[in-house]
Amino acid sequence: MSTSLFRMAILAASLAVAAEAAHASTFQRQVAADPRGEVDVSNIAGRIVISGWDKSVVSVTADLPSDTQRVKVTSGHGRTNVCVTYNDSDRCNSSGAFGEHTPVRLEVHVPRGSELDVAGVSAGIRSSSVVGSQHLHTVSGDIDAELGSGDDEVTSVSGTIDLHGSGQDGALHVTSVSGDLSVTNAAGELEARTVNGRLQAEVAPARLVRLNTTSGEIGLSARLASGGTIESETVSGDQKVGVSAAAGYSYEARSFSGDIEDCFGQQPDKSEYGPGSRLEGTRGGGSGRVRLKSLSGGISLCDH
Repeated sequence: MSTSLFRMAILAASLAVAAEAAHASTFQRQVAADPRGEVDVSNIAGRIVISGWDKSVVSVTADLPSDTQRVKVTSGHGRTNVCVTYNDSDRCNSSGAFGEHTPVRLEVHVPRGSELDVAGVSAGIRSSSVVGSQHLHTVSGDIDAELGSGDDEVTSVSGTIDLHGSGQDGALHVTSVSGDLSVTNAAGELEARTVNGRLQAEVAPARLVRLNTTSGEIGLSARLASGGTIESETVSGDQKVGVSAAAGYSYEARSFSGDIEDCFGQQPDKSEYGPGSRLEGTRGGGSGRVRLKSLSGGISLCDH
């Protein structure tokens, strides 16, 4: 009897796998697109992979695990929309989608000069070889992106963010709540905020940099442009900041209860009326401006 039951269990499992495989399908479609047009991509759960290429075509491939999922692709007037829909709905991000948890891997090739607007909920985002502006947003997924020059905006609530700039002047805005945030080879303007994740950034040349964390650490390496500004602030996280500048800069570092140190051989001034210390001075011609502030975190400032 036990042998028969075991065989029946194997048969039932095999039928279930076969039924699931029967429902799974691969979606593929290509549409003509403006070489510098807008491409909107959305996927509730799974993975979004965007790649730029030298074709005036948007190509979409998706593995659909069940017959309740569809991919909708539309193109016209310089804009292409790609989205995963659920439960026979024709609307992107329909309300029924939030009841579905089966992940979908969505791969999209776009013209290299496209402007991207990508959204996910529990979907990770990967972007490469796109030189247009990128707006990448997800809730719990990681984001890993190569950025071109332009105005870029990247947000994730609990996912890790890794961004790789092109070294060309642009403006980048990045926000994370609990995930770590890393920016390399950025130039121009950078505004980055996180609550308790670590924030690491490299900017050269830097015209304007604003960094803010609550309990996360900040690490910054920057080459300041003439007349440029750097502002960094934490509540309890430590800051390690290295800033070089051909035209020099004035600097001011303040901490209520954290230590302040530098590589200039200068000692911070202690408050006569309570806790708190301040370090200020000028390097070179003093053209730029560096302001660092912390409540209880330590601050380290160096000019290389």
